[in-house]
Amino acid sequence: MCGFAGEFVFGGARADLNGAREMAERLRHRGPDERGGFLSTDGRCAIGFRRLSVIDPAGSHQPMGSSDGDFTVAFNGEIYNFRELREELAAAGARLATAGDTEVLLHLYERTGVEMLSRLRGMFAFALYDRRAGRLMLARDRLGQKPLWYAMLADRVVFASEAKALLASRQLSRTVDRKAVTAYCTMGYIPSPRTAWRGVRKLPPAHRLLVTDGPAEAQRYWSPGEAELPAEPEERAERVRSSVERAVRERLVADVPLGALVSGGIDSSIVVALMAREAGSAGGVRTFAAGFEDGRFDERPGAAAVARHCGTDHTELVIRPRPREALEAIVSMYDEPFGDSSALPTWLICREARRHVTVALTGDGGDEAFGGYDRYRAIHLADRMSPLKYLGFRVAGGLAGLVAPQDERSRLRRLVRFVEGLAMPFAMQYFTYRRLFGPQDLPRLFTEEFLADVEADAPARWFCDLYEAGDWEEEVSRAQRHDVATYLPDDLLVKADIASMAASLELRSPFLAHDVMEVGLSLPVTDKIARGRGKAILRKAFTDLLPPSVFRRPKRGFAVPLSDWLRGELREVMSETLMDKGLQQRGIFRREALAGLMNDHLRGRGDHRHRLWALMVLTRWFARQD
Repeated sequence: MCGFAGEFVFGGARADLNGAREMAERLRHRGPDERGGFLSTDGRCAIGFRRLSVIDPAGSHQPMGSSDGDFTVAFNGEIYNFRELREELAAAGARLATAGDTEVLLHLYERTGVEMLSRLRGMFAFALYDRRAGRLMLARDRLGQKPLWYAMLADRVVFASEAKALLASRQLSRTVDRKAVTAYCTMGYIPSPRTAWRGVRKLPPAHRLLVTDGPAEAQRYWSPGEAELPAEPEERAERVRSSVERAVRERLVADVPLGALVSGGIDSSIVVALMAREAGSAGGVRTFAAGFEDGRFDERPGAAAVARHCGTDHTELVIRPRPREALEAIVSMYDEPFGDSSALPTWLICREARRHVTVALTGDGGDEAFGGYDRYRAIHLADRMSPLKYLGFRVAGGLAGLVAPQDERSRLRRLVRFVEGLAMPFAMQYFTYRRLFGPQDLPRLFTEEFLADVEADAPARWFCDLYEAGDWEEEVSRAQRHDVATYLPDDLLVKADIASMAASLELRSPFLAHDVMEVGLSLPVTDKIARGRGKAILRKAFTDLLPPSVFRRPKRGFAVPLSDWLRGELREVMSETLMDKGLQQRGIFRREALAGLMNDHLRGRGDHRHRLWALMVLTRWFARQD
């Protein structure tokens, strides 16, 4: 992995190479091995670069230019089919001087122009300057594994791999976008292309931005299509297996030490089993797992069982964080507000793994591709529910509400929540599974002054409109595709990229291969959910590779003991943070609303762990803007 930053001027002025280098130095963690810089001969484009050497360490220095100097690229990511493309380009007469994937981008662009993106298999974000056309192309991979931020100004576009580098530019304003704050309080993250700052944008996944003589709009170049699948279930399972096998094999190419992060769940276990099979008698696969001492949040036993079965060289990490310091680290690391508390253990396991390897494979994307989330099963159950069953659930939910503990992990509490959503349209029902605060909550949370500048129900409308936009018969398919468009790139992949890059570790996930994702999304719902469990086809396709216990193990996210922290080690910090006078002076939140959330949680009248954590992150973030 790498990091880059730079600018492209529309005319008149000259790009600032020193400024680009200074911006790129903010990305040293993304590229600790080398630095580089580029200023075009016409003075229009300047790029600073930091490199993490993974493929062709001795060559492939960046930014990389073509032999005639007409094309220059700064590239963050991996192109997994680069060897195939090299052979094709060489056969067409291209002379390649390096052994890596970066040079492939230059030759492919020279021959196919912007259509090159359809040929790439991988994760990437890059800036490519075309001196012939006087044009800059910014591009991002199909699913959004690698980030790219930019700001379109009157006379130039400024771009960078992370916001911390972009904001180092003297050209940008740091004015907070209140609509983004509203979206964050609703979802726990800020959906692209919006960011926390007005005028700053994230290039969405599967988009390219072509800039010549003035401001331009990003264009989509790919959407998940419908894969052609066999009619027979056994053949579909074989298709799934072969596509995942290919994706794993592609991601094993590296000139540096490589391992895997394993949780003991189905997805990462399949990845490890396939890695071990590829390694064969040579062995040597390194695996890493992390967990808290609290058994409710400890993934180590399941991961250890998989490691023993696959014969890997296994390392365990016991997470003993200092919650106060962890809060500050997350706020600093993620640049804009990011409310996913599992970012903390993700960062810690990446930091441990980096002591041993430079690249690690993961199981990210398996849930979205093959229907693994409990909320998919819930929406499927609601979709197929008969009137009699509906009545039965309503009665059961009413009774459960009388005795269910105020703990979101409780089965009874989840039943109550499910039943409460049954009377809603499916889009709003799915929204309730995903949101932190709903449109009915925000008017009680925000001050009248703040509400005058925003629409409290805008994020919910955006969510539901997107859910209903697709022409899909099954509600599970709508939910999956919604997650692929939003939750996956704007939450999970942001979490993975920033946490891993903070440790200078490259993560790769076979389930994020775009053809694997298309196969998974295109499967009939019976291949996704069967006998009340998700990922049915993965259980069938890989049953010979793993012990039955892996497929029986209940799904558990990479969670932290957040509720306990808020009632213990973080209790004082929570009060100091949310009752801070500086926060009140911003005129965003009603003090009594914040106090009510804290009191309800501390006294067990409600489980607001995720809401409170997200608000604490936001408040700490605001303090850093001053």
